[in-house]
Amino acid sequence: MRRKLTYTALVKTATLVCFLFAMPFCVSASDTTHIAFTSERDGNAEIYIMDINGKNLRNLTNHPASDFSPAFSPNGRWMAYVSKRDGNGEIYVMYLRTKVSRRLTNDPRSDWNPAWSPDGQWIAFASDRAGTFDIYKVDINGANLQRLTDEGNNHNPSWSPDGQWIVFSSVRARNHDIYVMNPDGKKERRLTHQPQSESGPTWSPDGKQIAFTTALLGNRDIYIMDADGGDVKRLTHHPAADWFPDWSLNEESIVFDSESETDSDIYRINIDGSNRQRLTHHPAADWSPIWVPPTFSLSVSPTAETQTTLWGKLKNPRSN
Repeated sequence: MRRKLTYTALVKTATLVCFLFAMPFCVSASDTTHIAFTSERDGNAEIYIMDINGKNLRNLTNHPASDFSPAFSPNGRWMAYVSKRDGNGEIYVMYLRTKVSRRLTNDPRSDWNPAWSPDGQWIAFASDRAGTFDIYKVDINGANLQRLTDEGNNHNPSWSPDGQWIVFSSVRARNHDIYVMNPDGKKERRLTHQPQSESGPTWSPDGKQIAFTTALLGNRDIYIMDADGGDVKRLTHHPAADWFPDWSLNEESIVFDSESETDSDIYRINIDGSNRQRLTHHPAADWSPIWVPPTFSLSVSPTAETQTTLWGKLKNPRSN
């Protein structure tokens, strides 16, 4: 019995040592949360990932062309994003463990705003390949392309958690409003009816609410409404323009970018509007933040800061 316990202890110790000091090693987010975003801090747009406190910043893309608008598969293994590496905006998909990317769309016009379906089988996106921007969807192999809208200019699709709806913003009759539709483009209906511009809608994880940005009361802030368009509430109250909200998985906070007179940075705020926190502090623009699935894993090389953070988490699994 003592020999068995000793062997078990040795295995655990060896695993801990390998976990802390192997190079490269795998950082799993099963006990933490990460935020991905786009930044121009290296001279062109690239996608980065950081901890929820803004620490442990590292590249997910590194290419002379612009890479932006990350979206993660539900299992956390893949990232869809937009890249101009072939001359125009196209959707690419990266396998995160190897950082190897493949091109998903191929059209002379621009493809933007990828959004992964909850079942992991489809990617919705906006494209002007038919002359004006519309919402399309394509399967994860780049096949079965379907055009879902055919009126106005349409952007920023977001799937409902049950996969039954897609919310998006649309410019029609000079009004920029938020609409929903089924994944086949049917049963479309308008949710907002204000003269101000509403954009960047995203579903809450429980599917009951939608966060978006609008200048309803003069300044562009983050708002929340019920999934049917009712009970609109203002979340942020700041002189700077706030854009592109995204919900945390526990629905306790929202991450967004805020545009001051000099630059744009990533912020986080509680769902009750309290505790606005600035997460990035760089003179270059940071924008389009998105919460990363808890199953996310990425092969990285350890730094002193990363090792210290991991050691703290192993000692206290409840720490963030």
